[in-house]
Amino acid sequence: MANGGADGAMNALGGSAFRRILGIADALPMPLALIDQNQRYLFCNQALADFLEKPRSMILGRRIGEVLDPAAYEIRKPLIAAALAGEKQWFASEYDHPSRGTLAIQTQYLPQIEVDGTVSGIVILVSDVTEQRVAERSIRESEARFRRIANNAPVIMWVTRLDGHREFVNDAYLNFVGISRERVNDHEWRDFIHPDDFDEVVRQSVAGEASRQPFALEARYQRADGVYRWLRSVSSPRFGPDGELVGFIGAAFDITLAKEGELELRRQVDERTAEVRESEARLRAIFDSVREVVVLLEPDGTVLQLNRTQASWRDKRADEAIGKKLWEAPTLAAYPEHKEAVSGAITVAARGTPVTHDIILERPGAATAYLDVSFRPVFGRDGSVMYILFEARDVTELKAAQEQLRQSQKMEALGQLTGGIAHDFNNLLTVVVGGLDLIVRRAEDPKLERYARNALEAAERGARLTAQLLAFSRVQRLEVRPTLVGPLIANMRPLLRNVLGPGIEKKIELDDAAIPVLADPTQLELAVLNLAINARDAMPEGGHLSITTSAIAISDDHELEPGDYIELSIADTGSGMPPDVAARAFEPFFTTKDVGKGTGLGLSMVYGVARQSGGTARIESQPGEGTTVRLYFRRVDGAEAGPAAGIAAEEAEADVLEQGARVLVVDDDPDVRGFVVASLEDLGYQVTEAADGETALKEFRREAPDLVVLDYIMPGMSGADVARAMRGERPEQAILFVSGYSETDAIRHAAPGATLLPKPFRSEALAASVRKVLSGD
Repeated sequence: MANGGADGAMNALGGSAFRRILGIADALPMPLALIDQNQRYLFCNQALADFLEKPRSMILGRRIGEVLDPAAYEIRKPLIAAALAGEKQWFASEYDHPSRGTLAIQTQYLPQIEVDGTVSGIVILVSDVTEQRVAERSIRESEARFRRIANNAPVIMWVTRLDGHREFVNDAYLNFVGISRERVNDHEWRDFIHPDDFDEVVRQSVAGEASRQPFALEARYQRADGVYRWLRSVSSPRFGPDGELVGFIGAAFDITLAKEGELELRRQVDERTAEVRESEARLRAIFDSVREVVVLLEPDGTVLQLNRTQASWRDKRADEAIGKKLWEAPTLAAYPEHKEAVSGAITVAARGTPVTHDIILERPGAATAYLDVSFRPVFGRDGSVMYILFEARDVTELKAAQEQLRQSQKMEALGQLTGGIAHDFNNLLTVVVGGLDLIVRRAEDPKLERYARNALEAAERGARLTAQLLAFSRVQRLEVRPTLVGPLIANMRPLLRNVLGPGIEKKIELDDAAIPVLADPTQLELAVLNLAINARDAMPEGGHLSITTSAIAISDDHELEPGDYIELSIADTGSGMPPDVAARAFEPFFTTKDVGKGTGLGLSMVYGVARQSGGTARIESQPGEGTTVRLYFRRVDGAEAGPAAGIAAEEAEADVLEQGARVLVVDDDPDVRGFVVASLEDLGYQVTEAADGETALKEFRREAPDLVVLDYIMPGMSGADVARAMRGERPEQAILFVSGYSETDAIRHAAPGATLLPKPFRSEALAASVRKVLSGD
């Protein structure tokens, strides 16, 4: 149906014009789609496919309800129905995106009305307004904070336009004038000026506004109760985005007491002095409780005052900084490389321009600290810079979290790449292993047979390498089940003793609590063995190796879901690694060993096993201080841990079951398909083959095979699509999947009960799997 809609549009517009439109639609960043009256997707651009994280082949021709999450579709169903009836619809909601988290989206449903008035379909436009929503909320919160601060201030405040219209006044202003907020623009401020002060105030106001600079006025103004009060007002111009003058911001202070005589002034000063001391004490308490380091400077950089906030990077003699230049104070004096940057920033701030910097404090024997610092000018009444406020915020933990997230994202990308490479290599190895296996079986020349067997062993070693790649990319099939880590490690003691030798002292401390975790016991043993061997190689002169387990709770980790975990730690006292090497240690094929002494896949396999089990792996290392690798496994509540069920390979020859059974082989790789067909024909099966899903369905309906050997990853119709279609017609159809991945969960969903044979495989394994499926075991 999707092709029909596209063909119709192409006929109407002309092929090249339609392709240009499709190209434009794909270039648009906004997701859009076209659906017909049956709610089937006739078209969607690449942006929509990316948003839904589905290939277009999984969208086009399908109904909306088949593509969207059922809950999301139920919400949108009435809107779609209304749009199909000819009414434009608009819908805003929060959408839980599978990988981008909660998004704010706006969706428009635009009916496509034909000449005869009928609705042929709907154009769907999706807009991501998350950033806009966050920005609007931030602006509203900022405005609300400003209003709360202004309304609680004992100072009269206002904001006006050039024409005198008041855009904002605070409560103190309204109380003084004695009007409601609704009538704030119904009065003339000049009417409140004392007659003796009127002319001078108006003259200074006109001159001040014309200067486009901050200006101050002092005069008597009549309060709402009829009493005149002395006010000192300060007005500052405000400018638009292009530098144009758009109005003024003002604040007025009641200075009546200062004008009423010397004696009254002295009395008031004495009273206020005590209040100021108390206020200063409160301010100092608040000042010292601020998490940031705050320093008040003269414009030349001399330290006037500072808070006493503790910080790991701050010198304990902080008070000795008072009276010194900031760069000569005890803390920064230890980092002379920053003197030029700090003094330069102070010079710029003294001219009235705020300055922000990122500073890294590094020196031997001290932890590296990352600081976000700012130099902000504090203006006096005359507009000049009286002070500079220096603030330093420690962002070390934030930097570490960002770096950890970047490393995690890099590892995810490497996992996807290596998984794809391993899949393709497994296809190649299937052909190589299969071909060599057939040569071994049919070779009459003993020398040729020996050559083929040697090559076959080498190819199978290659298969083991791809298995390690798949472990890193987390698509390797694991027998994940509840496992007790402590007993598993305890059982490995003899093996570890033999591997490490007598020159390495071993310390194993295992948590006594029998807490089961999700893990594959065999792969976990291999991971521990890999780490022990790496530790041994890092300690050629001997050393200490410790293996510990402990129960921990994790609540805020970008890689791990909140919950209870078991931490398995393997630490050595070896040579260690510099930070750049440790950052790449889990990457596949990265190794510091000499050529021929390591594949570089050991640590990547460890990382993949931990991640595929629902945990992760972390590495800590410093040159000369050894290396610690920590593995995290998710705790399983209420599960009983026991030995793995295991799958034993059946090597014994068995009677050929279902001799002459009809088998349909479906694989897009002609060499793999040829090997499977030849092997099955040698076993006496009646074999037909297909290179793609559509051909497979035709052969399926024509032949009604007893068994379908089906590749899982194919272009066009995937193996899952083919299996669903076959099971839809014959629910009991026997299916054997073959794949370079181990998509066990996906296979169970696509074809319940189907068996998976991982690539590469030999003809014996193929024969055993076919017999097992046909016999119903």
